[in-house]
Order: sequence, then C-alpha cells, then structure tokens
Amino acid sequence: MATATAFNWDTVVDYAKRTETRPPKTQYELPGVTVEDHLGVPVAVVPLWHAVVTARLSLPQGEAKALKRAQERLTRALEEVESIYPLTPSGIFIQVAYGLPYFTDYIPAKITDKFMPRALDDGRAKDWALIDAIKFPKDPATIILEHNHISFHFKSDYNDHISDVIRALFHPGTHLLNGIPVENVYVGDLFSVTSIRRGFAGRGMPRTMAQRLRIPGADKIPAGAMLFMGFTSSHVHGLAQGNLPSFETLPGYTDQTPESYFAHGTIMHLSHIAIDLAGWYSLDHKDRLHRMFNPRRTEGPEHLSPSQAPETTTFKEQLEEDARATGILGHNAQMQFLSRVDKNMTTVYGEEIPKGTVIFLRQDFDTVENPFEFNADGPVSPVPVPGVHFIGFAPTAQLFEKMRKEMDGVELQKKYNLPNENTGFTKFLVTTHRQNYLEPPRAHRSFPLAELI
Repeated sequence: MATATAFNWDTVVDYAKRTETRPPKTQYELPGVTVEDHLGVPVAVVPLWHAVVTARLSLPQGEAKALKRAQERLTRALEEVESIYPLTPSGIFIQVAYGLPYFTDYIPAKITDKFMPRALDDGRAKDWALIDAIKFPKDPATIILEHNHISFHFKSDYNDHISDVIRALFHPGTHLLNGIPVENVYVGDLFSVTSIRRGFAGRGMPRTMAQRLRIPGADKIPAGAMLFMGFTSSHVHGLAQGNLPSFETLPGYTDQTPESYFAHGTIMHLSHIAIDLAGWYSLDHKDRLHRMFNPRRTEGPEHLSPSQAPETTTFKEQLEEDARATGILGHNAQMQFLSRVDKNMTTVYGEEIPKGTVIFLRQDFDTVENPFEFNADGPVSPVPVPGVHFIGFAPTAQLFEKMRKEMDGVELQKKYNLPNENTGFTKFLVTTHRQNYLEPPRAHRSFPLAELI
C-alpha cells in the first residue's frame, strides 16, 4: 500500500496567499500597489497608513550566539506576520533597516570589512556606502542626528493592521492578528524602542486632518492632495522603479555585484521635517508650482500631479539658467541632475534606461506629530504640527548627501543673490531628526551578517 505524502495541515487555508504575490528580492518594492491616471500622468496609489519604529538593541555586544538566536527569532516573527497578512497594501509591508551603530557595535570588523558595500570614488571602492548623517547648511542648530541600531517601517491601507502588528512584535502577552492567536511574533525583549512615528499619505487626509486639528493654512490645502504641500508625491516617473535604488543595479555607485551579500539592498534616509503650512500657502499657486518643480512650469491649480517623465528633467546647466533668468530655483530641479541618470544606461541586469530616469526612491508620509507619537530621547508635545516623515532610498548615502546639499541651494543662492523664499521650499521646512540606515535585501532583513560571526 502506498504511503501518503506528508501534508502540512496547519496551512490548509492560507489567507495570505489569496492574492498571489511573489516577494521581491528587495524590501522596498511594494507588490500590489496600483497606478491611477491623473490627467494623463501615471501616479502610484501608495498605502494609506504608515508607522516607523526605531530602537536600540538590548543584546549584549560580543556574544555571537545571542545575536544568532535573535536573528532566528526575528525571522520567525516576520514570517508568522506574513502568513496572516498578504504582502500587498491590503495586508501589510514591513521594511527593516539598520543604522551604522548596528554594524560597528555588533558585527566584527573582519566581517564588515569583507561584506559591507563601499561607495566608488573615481572607480575605486573607498568608504562604506552607509555613513553617518550630517547637519546641512540650512538645518537648525537644534537638529538631532540619531544613532539607532534598527528601524522598522510598517505600511498598510488598514491602520489596525499596523497597530496590531506593532503590539504583537514589541509588547509581551497574548496577541491576535486578524483574530488569529500568534505564538512566535513577540521580539520586544531584543530591543529598547526609541521612537514610534505615525502618519498617512493620500485619500485627501492632509486637508482632513489639518482642518480637524485647526492647523493654520488647512483650508488652502487642495482637496484630494496626498501630502500637506499639495502636490502629488508618488508620480510613477518621479520614483525609481524596480530595483534601481539597489547597491549593485547601476554601475559606478558601489562595489556590489548581483552575487554580493547585500545585492538588492539599499541605503535608507529617515528624517522628520516640520512644515510651515501657513507660510507655504501664503504663496499663490504659480509661486508654489515654480518652487516645487521649476519656474518654467505652467500647469494650472487643477494639476496636482504635473508630469515627471524623463523629458521634464532639469539638468545642471538649465538649473543655473533658471537662477540667472528667473531668480527662482525649483525644489525638484535642484536635485534632478543627481537623482536621475544623465545619459542612457544599461543596468547590470540588462535593462536599458533612458536619460532622465529617476534612481532615487521616496516613501515619505505626512504626520501631525510633534515630533513623534513616542520619543524615548526627548519631549513629545500634544500640540499638532504638520510635517513629514521623510524616507528615501539611494545606492549610497554619499549620493543622498550630495542631493540634500543641492536642496539647500547655497552655492547658486550666493552666486545669484537669491532670497530664501526663491530657493526651492527650504524656507518652509524645519528638520528635527535624521539618520541614515542600510536596508538589506529581503533575504537578510533579520540581523544581517549575524550568521557569519
């Protein structure tokens, strides 16, 4: 008599697979995100609700077995969550990134020296592609440069999914996810949580929340705007597509190859920025359009999503001409000669990308926190402040640093004697916190390199 093949009855009904998705090799790609048409411009419909949890590790340094056990536990925890919620906006996305202190405090130098991605300078591998965040010229003196070990970014169309998963991961006790008891999800003893940061993007939430909280400038936020400053953030052509932000994808940025340990990983920048809404909306539509994009744009107030196609790219010569001829620098234009390729290129995977293609990815979201929901390292005020939790991905932290310096626009501002209100929109922003992280590939999202100690 034939022996029945072993069958796993525990997962006879797996709701997470109702919508079939293949997990990407990266963490930052979001399966199931749809695209809608905004007056002929393709726009990604990003998840509505977001939360970031930052933490320091509670593990003793120098104990390899403890770190390896933690790696196994976090792997099981994330797998159990994803067995309940699909990897789509209707379920939950969890992205895990690691600060420089993780690699210097917990991973021996002989391992990091061998495996950490290194930025290329004139074709030579030099510093790690992950470097400390710095204070930029127009940052306030009070800015806090953070030194967390780890960051978790949760996103979903359903706020309860995020709240339930955060409780299950970081709070001891019995927990239910979608009504299902979970056994291996709690990992809170591995961490000391330093902050919880929540917010939203899309569905007209900025105007709704600002009006409800009576924030000055709320009534001038366009109905339907996805972010406080009015214009759409998730243009398909304004965000790096596929795996373009990864370390290895584009030649010339890092020493990584498709076979490297950190292939399909990237650098993540995280910051909190308060916004002067009343000041921003004291400008008329044309002035906001020119400062958001460039002074050559002519779209009317009904266009919240002006095209970001490659042919709209501003390169360095045009940026300087804008400053000379109009006395205005547009925020997008300030950085596009760095955030987009300046020639036709072919990726290491054989994909041809045209000049003007974006290689920088943003996953920022709005907030009314002041500055966070929870902050272990400083005060939290109940007075709501409009702001943004900015999250951006690039092949190297050095590239982000160059872009962010261009955003301040100090060189062209001095050269052409431009007032602050004419150099993008930095006059209306105050950054309170920032840190750079390495977001590893999905295969190594749980304590990368720990298994090699």
